Amino acid sequence: MKRKITSIAFMLVLLFSFASTSFAASSGPGTGNHTWAPVQAHGNIYIEGNFINDGQISLGVNFRLYRVTPNGDVLVGSNWTNTIVAGQTARLKIPLASNQPDGQYRLVLDSPGDFTVIAYLGYN
Repeated sequence: MKRKITSIAFMLVLLFSFASTSFAASSGPGTGNHTWAPVQAHGNIYIEGNFINDGQISLGVNFRLYRVTPNGDVLVGSNWTNTIVAGQTARLKIPLASNQPDGQYRLVLDSPGDFTVIAYLGYN
């Protein structure tokens, strides 16, 4: 357990050090939705990082990207991972939305399984 926590902390340090975009985070393990804090982005927006299936069942993760507006959040894109085998890790870059205006964006991750996500929301 101590080794896993140390590894995750080290990965977060690496992500914060090398991410050329504005966000890096870890969510999970757990079941249900994980909402990330809004970040500034524009253009082609994606999530990139490590997706670790901590569960007993091979499943994937779903993503919904919202633009934050004064009248409420607006869904601008969604995507999902392919199935990740139980106990395995996948390094992925998942496109979420294209040609988006500059603004605040909120990401929601959803899966019926237990996942640890060490990733960042990027754009180009």
